[in-house]
Amino acid sequence: MKTATLVLSFISFMFLTNLTAGTYTEKKSAQIDSIISLQHSEEQPGGVLAVISKGDIAEKKCFGIMNTENNKAIDKNTLFDIASVAKQFTAFSILLLEKDGQIDLDSDIREYLSYLPEYDYEITIRNLIQHTSGIASTDWLRLLSGIPFDVKWTHQDEIDIIKKYSRLNFKPNTKHVYSNAGYSLLASIVEEVSGMTFPQFLSKEVFKPLGMKTAIIYDSHQDEQLNRATGYEIVDEKAEAVSSSEEFSYGSGNIYASINDMITWGNNFFSPKVGDKNIIDRMLNKYNVLENGDSISYTYGLYVGEYKGVKMVSHSGGIPGFRSQFMIFPEDELIVIVMLNNESINSRTIATSVAEIYLADRIMEKEVAQRVETDLNLSKIENYIGNYTLPDGMEFEFVLEKDTFWLHLPGDHKFQLFAESDNEFFLKDFDAQVTFIEEPNGNVNEMIWHQGGEDYHATRTVDRVPLTTEEKAKFAGDYYHKDLKTDYKVVFDDNKLVLNPPETFERYFGAKYINLNHVNGDIFATDMFGMVEFTRDEKNEINGFILLNIGRLQNVEFLKR
Repeated sequence: MKTATLVLSFISFMFLTNLTAGTYTEKKSAQIDSIISLQHSEEQPGGVLAVISKGDIAEKKCFGIMNTENNKAIDKNTLFDIASVAKQFTAFSILLLEKDGQIDLDSDIREYLSYLPEYDYEITIRNLIQHTSGIASTDWLRLLSGIPFDVKWTHQDEIDIIKKYSRLNFKPNTKHVYSNAGYSLLASIVEEVSGMTFPQFLSKEVFKPLGMKTAIIYDSHQDEQLNRATGYEIVDEKAEAVSSSEEFSYGSGNIYASINDMITWGNNFFSPKVGDKNIIDRMLNKYNVLENGDSISYTYGLYVGEYKGVKMVSHSGGIPGFRSQFMIFPEDELIVIVMLNNESINSRTIATSVAEIYLADRIMEKEVAQRVETDLNLSKIENYIGNYTLPDGMEFEFVLEKDTFWLHLPGDHKFQLFAESDNEFFLKDFDAQVTFIEEPNGNVNEMIWHQGGEDYHATRTVDRVPLTTEEKAKFAGDYYHKDLKTDYKVVFDDNKLVLNPPETFERYFGAKYINLNHVNGDIFATDMFGMVEFTRDEKNEINGFILLNIGRLQNVEFLKR
């Protein structure tokens, strides 16, 4: 009797345990469905999602259609362009060659690619991997050259545009600025060292050994019949195809993979079948610093950081029509993968929301600093009024109007400032703060702008002189870039200066023209190109302009015809 009772109790316990576990799993699955449904409507392009937890596939979902022509549903075998998520495969290939003693990461890249220009500084393979080379990113070079992303573009085209633009954004290892060009060059180094094309190397050394059965580098039309999804954006609730079938370059992107392929790749991080633990550890951990001692969060095709207190190693991908996320939480042996053929869906929101379900007992919500507003000290504010200039030429104007403190930015943008103390102020329109620095004699010649975790120092502008109508007109004219073979026109009309960029800017950003808002001297502010500085010759006549910093491209010089 006692034995029978124990057996029945054990059976009841196992039944209840399995029921609870099943219910818990179903609850997670339902939560994920809700997350997806917030952004995705049925019968529209969608995507795939997978969760790997401690080596097991905890979730795998397919939703939406892969193309609107035949309304074919997305499934586990549908191939997605993973865009920049591909960079980790390129870096992994380099590490495999280094492991075999065929590559030195600290050697000059011209030892492998002798056809490259003689840059002002030596650039190493490690610089390419970590985006510290200073080489301009090819996506922006193409945009500035007026080359759309849906025309035929081969790997050789990619290399050619790198070769003809020899100006570096900065001295290597002084900054980290993302560059697709660096990873295109890494693919070429793999080819030079291995004697194989990069698609052949990746297939032979990575895809096939791992069992990634359908993953490919899309490098020719011979792959046209594969089960590839078409990429879309949603315009007025209708799907419009925007992806290209003519993009054949590689290294920085252009890998097509199914969700099953990416699950297989993800599992290699915790149980390496290709490579080894040393390679994986290097990919998952920060290890290097810039010249000034700042840590570099980019390792080998992956960013190392945190998400709500939990270590996260990740990379996103974005190209017209496609969005992707690959997130590893190494301390929790958790991987979240999202691949979409609908650029109107926010892939990061989906991926992080899913991660939070599995990390519910680990994540820590960061407390938002509560700004406490105090009364304005008008006598102090009188000392702050005026213009302040950042090192890149961007100018802030502070104005007191009817006892209200305002920030004016170029282009007629105006924001109210609220006091936290006599010299500290904050904005309610967006998350930014201002601190004015008072000298011992009471003068104020410096302002610090706080935004996005960074502090930007600006100095008081002196001798600001507005331009006359005649002076403005002299900036108008035809300009060109000698390497990119591109023409730009500056037009003066109705007392305004505008810059007419190539058609690519209207096509991808809706910018048919770009307003030039005078800041000071020969410096103008824009909404698209940041700060623009015009240059003069020895006769003090305008002879060109420089796009000082547009992110992945800096100090781009144009000459006046």
